Amino acid sequence: MSSIIKFNAQDLLSDSDMVLFTPSEMGCYIRLVSHYWLKGELPTDVSALAKLSGCSIGHFKDIWPRVSEQFVVSDEGVITCPSFDKQRSKAKEKSERMSQTAKKRWAETKAA
Repeated sequence: MSSIIKFNAQDLLSDSDMVLFTPSEMGCYIRLVSHYWLKGELPTDVSALAKLSGCSIGHFKDIWPRVSEQFVVSDEGVITCPSFDKQRSKAKEKSERMSQTAKKRWAETKAA
């Protein structure tokens, strides 16, 4: 799947909670969303989240209550980001289609 995330500036700046993020909270959010994009889930362990966000554990515990409002804990016990799920699903489908197309083209080239 592509590692490129499309941040929608309108969504980012019109969300009344996110527009009030401090620079530290925004940086934490972007780093966690980036990890979520690549892995499809985040751990619930506070220490692990702090490391992924690039924050000290103490600072992370201060900012996590506000940042966590953008995430959801799933029934499976992992953290997800619903606002990116649809985009992530589309990117994964596109990546799989492109991979299949490339494999087909490669097979045709080898057969010729």
